[in-house]
Amino acid sequence: MIKDWNIWTPENSKILCRSIGLFLLCLLWLTGQGSEVGIVLLLFLIIMALIRWRFPLPGWVILLDQVACMIVIPFWPYSIFALALALFEGSLVGKPWYALPAVVFLFYSGASIPLIATFLQAGFTGWIIRGWTKETSLYRHEADQQRRQRYELENLKSELLLANVQGIQMAELAERNRIAQELHDDVGHEITAAVLAFQAFEQLWRDKDPFAEEMFLQAQKRLTNSAKQLRETVYNMKPVQAIGIDRLKDISNRMDGYPLEFSVYGDTSSVPVYLWSILEPCLKEALTNVIRHAEATKIMINLDVSPYIVRLSVYNDGIRQKEPKVEYGVGLRNLRQRARAVGGNISIDASDGFRLICVLPLEKH
Repeated sequence: MIKDWNIWTPENSKILCRSIGLFLLCLLWLTGQGSEVGIVLLLFLIIMALIRWRFPLPGWVILLDQVACMIVIPFWPYSIFALALALFEGSLVGKPWYALPAVVFLFYSGASIPLIATFLQAGFTGWIIRGWTKETSLYRHEADQQRRQRYELENLKSELLLANVQGIQMAELAERNRIAQELHDDVGHEITAAVLAFQAFEQLWRDKDPFAEEMFLQAQKRLTNSAKQLRETVYNMKPVQAIGIDRLKDISNRMDGYPLEFSVYGDTSSVPVYLWSILEPCLKEALTNVIRHAEATKIMINLDVSPYIVRLSVYNDGIRQKEPKVEYGVGLRNLRQRARAVGGNISIDASDGFRLICVLPLEKH
């Protein structure tokens, strides 16, 4: 696999500039009949360049480079050009005054134009690379901070989705416990008392006891009370607004002017409430897209409930009035996140008309 490496980095530029400077000094030594002392200076500068490449050195080390160059100048005059490297290193660390001895020496030695140009170019190049390094570090810091914030937001979003699902499940469990408690405390006690009253009535009836008729009326009254309480409990279970398959059919019936087919397969009573809260907005979003973006002549809605999944498919044969490329809008993205939070998924297909498919898993109780 080929990787796209970016070689133009501040660190690589520093290495390149040092290498060019040392290479030019070597050429001056070869063409200028340099002495053995020049070789020692070149080896010293090469070693210092390698150390700077591997380890961060303090700024005062630049003074050592200048001292070494000034010692060699009487034996090899071209070593004065090596002082430009000290100015380059001082500009890199943002402390050009460390190269002040080299500048003073250059001023009093009566430098030539090529030497002055070399010093100016070295100082300018070092300053440019220093600014480039600072901008690169700032960019990397901002990129790391944005990546960290995005990671934290993704974690927060996952936690909120999980909390939403857990809240729905806890609400469903609390409602089940409430219904079970009401059935046990009220209806269950009345039915149990009625059964005991009928058993007592049976014994009294056999013995032809005059209290048999009173016991029968008492048992009948208890059965009537239990039936009343059972109706009240069922009435309290029924939501104010219709949910489930009736709600989906009600939404579909509001699509006036569109020939619509609604097909249901399987047992819809096995679908829990929190899944209906996802299927309903999916149907609304699909039908809203038909009105806004498509010229449909036929709409087909299929709800298939199997023992393991519930699948809602909304198809229309219309042609999108806008761009042919189908993308997830804000509504579909939110619905897709809600579906994924419960282990499902939402997909769309625009190869032939437009189809929205929502697949949600059913829990095993």
